[in-house]
Amino acid sequence: MDPRQWILQPLVDAGLPSETITDLLIRLSFEAVAREGDLDGSARAVVDGQPAAVRAAWVETLSRMIAAAELTS
Repeated sequence: MDPRQWILQPLVDAGLPSETITDLLIRLSFEAVAREGDLDGSARAVVDGQPAAVRAAWVETLSRMIAAAELTS
């Protein structure tokens, strides 16, 4: 499986369309650039108001992003 697909699979499994996944990733990128300090709260805020399954998928996706970055560094 392509690592990018592996990273995003939890969001796909949660039923999100690709446009919504793209929007979430753009919002995360904006938070990473615009916020000072800890990104943890801002990263979770990206999915505020979403169903619990989507929030859980988001946390798993973030975990996979971190894991993939550690493997390549």
